Amino acid sequence: MLLPCPEVLPGEGFTLRRHCRADREAFAAFLTDPEATRYMAFTAEQRTTQGAQDMLDYVISAYGSDHEVLSLTVADAADDSYLGSIGGSATETEGVVEIYYTVVPGAQGRGLATGAVRLLLAYLFSLPGVTAVRADVTTENQPSLRVLEKLGFQDRGPVERNAGGGELAHGSLRGRRYVLDADAYEA
Repeated sequence: MLLPCPEVLPGEGFTLRRHCRADREAFAAFLTDPEATRYMAFTAEQRTTQGAQDMLDYVISAYGSDHEVLSLTVADAADDSYLGSIGGSATETEGVVEIYYTVVPGAQGRGLATGAVRLLLAYLFSLPGVTAVRADVTTENQPSLRVLEKLGFQDRGPVERNAGGGELAHGSLRGRRYVLDADAYEA
């Protein structure tokens, strides 16, 4: 399932918009901060300035193509500054989309992640064929777990994922899988 990437989704005090080259410096600063990314499955290469910028360049170049990536900047509505990233990808299970979300340390604790995920969920469940959304989270990442629980995701048990390669490689992850199906979302 190809997930089209919207140009802009307006939120309250923020927007979700496609990444742009102006985001490269802030994106790289975030990914190279070991404290900010301690729970994330980025590779060692992606956690370098060049690796982070290369990853963002790949995503930008994929917009509008057959290998489009649903990845958006969480931007401040007042000045369009980079506050984090959010996105999703189709999984091995038909109709199920896996999401991720990040917020830079200076913008955490204000409900931004909850608002951004809520907006992304509305977009995803408006797409034909999306039956569920999931997120795999390390159990140590309590703020992320609270976001999912606030939004009605259900803990479906432990998950262990091995590292993967390719343009959007990822490291290993051990944690919990949270799922929100379309029926629960509608309720």
